[in-house]
Amino acid sequence: MCSLTVEGDVYRFAFIGGIAVSLKIFLSYAKEDRDHALKYYDLLIQEGMRPWIDEKHILPGQNWEAEIGKAFLDANVVILLLSRQSVGKRGFVQREANDAIERLKYKQPTDIYVLPLLLEPCEVPSHIAGRLQYVDLSTPGAWEQVKASLQLAAEQQSIEISQGVNAGPFKVFSEKLEDHWEGAPGHDIKIEYPRFESTVRHAVAKELTLFFGGRATRALIESRQKPWDQQPDLYPQVGRYTATNGRWDGFGIVHATDQFLSLTYEVGWYGAGAAHPNSYFETYNFSMPERLQLLSLDDFFSNRDAAVQRISELCIAELCREYWRRFSEKPDEHQINWFNEGAGAKVDNFTRFTVSADHFTFLFAPYKVSAYACGMWSVDVSFYDLLEFLKPEGPHLLAAQQVNI
Repeated sequence: MCSLTVEGDVYRFAFIGGIAVSLKIFLSYAKEDRDHALKYYDLLIQEGMRPWIDEKHILPGQNWEAEIGKAFLDANVVILLLSRQSVGKRGFVQREANDAIERLKYKQPTDIYVLPLLLEPCEVPSHIAGRLQYVDLSTPGAWEQVKASLQLAAEQQSIEISQGVNAGPFKVFSEKLEDHWEGAPGHDIKIEYPRFESTVRHAVAKELTLFFGGRATRALIESRQKPWDQQPDLYPQVGRYTATNGRWDGFGIVHATDQFLSLTYEVGWYGAGAAHPNSYFETYNFSMPERLQLLSLDDFFSNRDAAVQRISELCIAELCREYWRRFSEKPDEHQINWFNEGAGAKVDNFTRFTVSADHFTFLFAPYKVSAYACGMWSVDVSFYDLLEFLKPEGPHLLAAQQVNI
């Protein structure tokens, strides 16, 4: 164990397998629970973790929503501090909880990513309680349980960093490009991308690494601010802070066989002076029976338009059910109209999708099917429900195959 002091906080790094691990933890809480949140922030510091909380980490003049968005995407673990105030409060607390649960789909099944902690007895929303074990902090030994979970999360992170994540015939390692420039406005950019290694599919692994490394490099270069476009009168420096445009990209491996790969990106961005940040999805589906091929929705269906009509019907029905699970109420007429528009029978509504062994997942960014504060949405649609439209020898069969290494 060693320690490092950063801006007054002491972080202890556990060395596991030669890799230093300091867990980055995002604390999500209602403003009414501020004192509790600060208490657990201090306890996490004492345990050698790297907790992030808005009150401690946002400088005067910074766009608080943008900083929260970056920290949220960068976190190894999200702690949801649940209370009667937070679970009953529509807004950013629920948005963070909704987005954290959505991101679970792109984690390893055994990964510890979201920890719901009860500050007091309250009704845990069904979409959280149905997926995760929560801890009541008022019970004896509760904090020891939390510490054990975080230690396990740190060990998982260490293994994934040093040994990569198994994905079909590949080992996948996470790489990152970063660039920060002080300007008016400047930029703050973090682009993650996967590096693939494989002994049995070496050529494909090399192409995938070049593809996503090239994507990351292009995103970095295109996101940089130009020195001749500076406007210091419009974006004056406030204390230590100068206005920045931000972009932060994170990826997740959804599914892999020896002949198929599905991957998603969540892209967050912020423009200096904007009201708040936003995000969107990019998805990449590849078949690779021999050569690597990038797939679109057209490749899966013999009658795409009829398939889209069915997908739309299934998605709208499931979005209504998910709304009930999230908010314990039926969507009103305005919300249903939003679902009908954002998930209506138009091909453009369903271009962001991933593929698993037996279903598609259609992804909807903020504003696509609901208000920004409701966060991200996704809907699984079974192959079974689309059998009459799927190509008989289509690439979905490659996704359903077992991995042979």
